[in-house]
Amino acid sequence: MKQYSKLFLSAIMILFSLSGYAQVKSFNTDEAPIIDGILDDDVWKNSPSVTGFKTFVPDFSQDIPFKTIAYVAHDEENLYFAIKCFDEPDKIKTSIAARDRIRADDWICINLDTFNGGQSLLGLYVNPSGIQMDTQFAAGAEDIGVDLIWYSAAKIDEEGYSVEMKIPFKSIRYSDDDGDVEMGVIFERRISRLSTQVSYPALDPEKGFAFLTQMMPLNYSGVRKYTLLELLPAITYSNSTTQENGQDVRSDNFEPSLTAKVGITSELVLDATLNPDFSQIESDAQQVEVNQRFAVNYPERRPFFLEGSQNFNFAGTSMFSPVRQVVNTRTIVSPRTATKLTGKIGDKNIISTIYALDRADQSLADYAEDETADVGILRYMRSFKQDSYLGMIGTHRARNGGYNTVMGVDGQYRFNEANVVSGNFLNSVTKADKNSASNSNNSMSLRISRNTRTFNGNFTIEDIAEDFQSQVGFVTRTGISRISGSVNPKLFPKKENLVQRWDFTLYGSLTKDKPSGLNESVLYGSIAANLPKNTRLSISADRSTEIFQGVEFKDGSISLSARSQLNKRLRISTSYDWDNGIFYQSAEQGYGKRIRNSVDYQASDKLNVQVAHNFVSLFSENTDAKYYDLHIVRGRLVYQANQYLFFRAIGQYNSLSKVWSPNFLASFTYIPGTVVHLGYSTVLERTEWDGQSYVPSDNYLQTFSGFFFKASYLWRF
Repeated sequence: MKQYSKLFLSAIMILFSLSGYAQVKSFNTDEAPIIDGILDDDVWKNSPSVTGFKTFVPDFSQDIPFKTIAYVAHDEENLYFAIKCFDEPDKIKTSIAARDRIRADDWICINLDTFNGGQSLLGLYVNPSGIQMDTQFAAGAEDIGVDLIWYSAAKIDEEGYSVEMKIPFKSIRYSDDDGDVEMGVIFERRISRLSTQVSYPALDPEKGFAFLTQMMPLNYSGVRKYTLLELLPAITYSNSTTQENGQDVRSDNFEPSLTAKVGITSELVLDATLNPDFSQIESDAQQVEVNQRFAVNYPERRPFFLEGSQNFNFAGTSMFSPVRQVVNTRTIVSPRTATKLTGKIGDKNIISTIYALDRADQSLADYAEDETADVGILRYMRSFKQDSYLGMIGTHRARNGGYNTVMGVDGQYRFNEANVVSGNFLNSVTKADKNSASNSNNSMSLRISRNTRTFNGNFTIEDIAEDFQSQVGFVTRTGISRISGSVNPKLFPKKENLVQRWDFTLYGSLTKDKPSGLNESVLYGSIAANLPKNTRLSISADRSTEIFQGVEFKDGSISLSARSQLNKRLRISTSYDWDNGIFYQSAEQGYGKRIRNSVDYQASDKLNVQVAHNFVSLFSENTDAKYYDLHIVRGRLVYQANQYLFFRAIGQYNSLSKVWSPNFLASFTYIPGTVVHLGYSTVLERTEWDGQSYVPSDNYLQTFSGFFFKASYLWRF
């Protein structure tokens, strides 16, 4: 009987394939597979499978010499996937690494649109050593910060490698129709040494990389209804010593916290937290912060804010947009309490809300330790055909009688498959304090883009009022009107050519600086060659101007860059820029260089060494006097004992501040939430106390040292 069932499922798959419309009905198993990376379980003999993967990197619709087979199954509580990847075993690139650090390896990925609504997807990656990475994608942006609870194993054998995965239904959000569930899926595989990625179903070259519009329906039946309840108690203890007025000042801190998650439905989840600890086990990589026109922004990595965070991605923005984010949850620095509601109501309504009582920012001039700020965020989206949607957003931050409120709408519409028109309109109302008058200002953006196999391009119009503010968002510049556009044609040489793909980019923009009434412009061009071994060589140049304090400055550059995975163990990258720039402190024209180098050496499957060097300099164009030159050197050594336990040492040196900051960490993560961290960090500066103040010195002084211990345990009921 099982044999006939298998034949029937195979026949259905063939019929769908011939009709041009692929879908899979998952096999409902009574006996769960053992997640060990060995595909000898009965479930895989009876489950439907797909093969015939086609490339989409570096080109579309090509075959590769190694076959890939994907299997799907489920029971009432879990999804199961198995992937068989044929390959030459001695050439497979893999590592035993920390979670989310396998991007450079070979891997497979299950791209899962759990609502099958075309608005967001989860990427669940596994390398040939069974190490996981998970991401979430929405509105054109991918976030690696999400950490779901799921299980995986992999094994390399004489035919290549195999992967097995178990994903609890409790770990994802989905629409349940009396036990019947439909999701969207794209199976993906990467072969590092070939610089190749393949997928099933095959991506349409005329639709480009629009994954959300090309999902294959995946159907489940007999899924059990449940009520999700999670409790995450945590404790953090820290002991620190700080240099103040020539004396060591010691402090101890013990902080308990509690976070809870309740599934109102399988689609809608409520989170709440009391006194959360948001200490980061992975310190933010230091960026060049000297001579910046606007603040540097760091990505969100705190677990409480990550579920549903993809819904805050906003249409009509890009990496060049001054209004980068309407919701930047890192502006919520240290909340006493916070709540969050995320998910779907009905088939097409997506909501995300956050309320937090945030402790006052110590950088404020009128800082008071017991003072708090109220932060509220409300996001609503109505989804339509494909990945089109219309959304509304509101943010509010109030403190000491003052407030900032932003209200707006955004949306995108896809037409003729490869074309998207998107945009947003925002209004901000700001009141500095209770005695001030409020003021209202607007921001808007309209963007048209096209993405296919041979061409990417876009055209954007933006207008931002001079006094526009978004205290819960991230805004780099106000008081401008801008038109910009780019074209990115791609050429594919013949197969015998060393270059797999040529990328050409031409970008131009014209900006009116409203305070001065002057115009600034950018004209940028680049040529890049993509080669095997994940090698990319590029040259670029731009001729541009920038208005600062009512004066026009030159701001062009010439850049050379290269990166390559030289072999299974060694990856390198380098770039060299000759820059014109502005010394913002005194509003003077300058010139300088930017040099970036990095080496990633996988000494063994368990030991990884990374070294990065970042150099930037600026000199006066009139006198050649040096404004600054800055070296940031960062080294990172990680020993991954197994998939749960790692030991890490980081050392970082800043030549401008003359600060050396090593830190050490031992970390055990059984599943996300069930963790133990033990760490030590210190700051050494070339300074000394002369009895009245700290002055430069040839010797290092330890100005800070700290030890911390954190433990948490996730209870899932």
